[in-house]
Amino acid sequence: MTLLIGLDLGTTGCKAVVYDDSGAPLGESYLEYGLITRSDVMIEQDPRAWWHLTKRAIDLALAAAAANRRAVRGLAISSQGISFVLLDADGQPLGNAINWLDGRAVDECAEILARYPAETLFRATGKRAAPFYVLPKLLWIRKHQPEVWRRARSVVMGHDYLVYRLCGRRVTDHSMAGGTLLYDLHRMDWSQELLEAFDIPRELLPPVRWAGTPIDTLLPAVAAELGLSPDVVVAVGGQDQKCAALGAGIADGSATASLGTASAIVQVMDRPVIDPKMRIPTFAFVKPARWVLEGVVGTAAGSLRWYRAMLAPDIPYSTLDAEAALVPPGSDGVLFYPHLGGAGSPYWLSGARGAFHGLSLATTRGHLTRAVLEGVAYQIRENLAVTEEIAGPVAQVIVYGGGAKSSLWREIIADVLGRSVAWTQTAETAGLGAAMLAGLGCGVFASLDEAHSRMG
Repeated sequence: MTLLIGLDLGTTGCKAVVYDDSGAPLGESYLEYGLITRSDVMIEQDPRAWWHLTKRAIDLALAAAAANRRAVRGLAISSQGISFVLLDADGQPLGNAINWLDGRAVDECAEILARYPAETLFRATGKRAAPFYVLPKLLWIRKHQPEVWRRARSVVMGHDYLVYRLCGRRVTDHSMAGGTLLYDLHRMDWSQELLEAFDIPRELLPPVRWAGTPIDTLLPAVAAELGLSPDVVVAVGGQDQKCAALGAGIADGSATASLGTASAIVQVMDRPVIDPKMRIPTFAFVKPARWVLEGVVGTAAGSLRWYRAMLAPDIPYSTLDAEAALVPPGSDGVLFYPHLGGAGSPYWLSGARGAFHGLSLATTRGHLTRAVLEGVAYQIRENLAVTEEIAGPVAQVIVYGGGAKSSLWREIIADVLGRSVAWTQTAETAGLGAAMLAGLGCGVFASLDEAHSRMG
């Protein structure tokens, strides 16, 4: 039996899943690590915890699979995007990683826009200047932590750091690089112009490779510690939402929408089209050359989780669904705006806030629940309308994640979008996408199409 490992380095935990080459999950493990909150805008993580808990998760998943560890052929990583850490000349972290949620670099964004008009920057990178990207945070470190900056020899994101610890090589993928504000979408490499403009040495950044490319085999000490063959291939993975879309089965003519804490609405393209109105970011995706538009609803299932915790903490989700199903579409005029953390794409209004509207004495809990589900569905529709305007219509939307288990929510989304909605049988599409890339990298699959057909 051929085994593949998909690793998912999330914002607050890491998961390892062992698959056979038909896509059957044989064993998995999830371990949590915390966020280090230094202030309301300074949010960090311990990169050493990333590494130690990832190794432990691999070991536990293999034990749960009760499979021959020597049958593992390859592994790849799906990673939270744009969290990064600086390494010294010995490859050791120079402090904590700065998490993608960190918003300390507001002044640095203003500095970037003073040199680069927003439209020029967006045309080159497909992104707006925002504090959660890597470039403004690097400028912050150089200004506020000059000794750390002086000692830095590498800038690595979560994916890159685990790859480095697994096989001793510095490599990132195009989807991860696309979240730095230093990646040129059209040249598909680091932007020499931006690096020079902001005096960022190119050698700090890892080489960019396509997802599924073999990097190297495991370091002998790592292989021995995990009981794996030293011939296990580490393949280039990708940013978690891109890996999840891959695992969910995204293809030309379809789009995916995740129903996790946030919702990512992803549509694939065969060229790097940039939204002239700067509503939806563009990312490089996979080879053969594909790009994606990726909209985001910051609090999707997160809104439902907040609502339940606040108003119905002891009520099962299934009961809330059953109550909401008794309410007609439109929730009798009750509306919910799911902007609990500000409005993401296509509005980009960080000061927006969530709200219920249209309440009356006749409003029931079922109305409120249905309004939450409908509110998220309408935000997905707003994003999809923009991606289709740019990249053309899609016939089908594939939903996945924990929220996709709700048949009512799937039905609401289909009605709001006015098109066919499919869903995945597994919520762990990011790990599955990473395992597909592992299989491609180690030669189990000749192409991503083959990986889809055999594991999807």
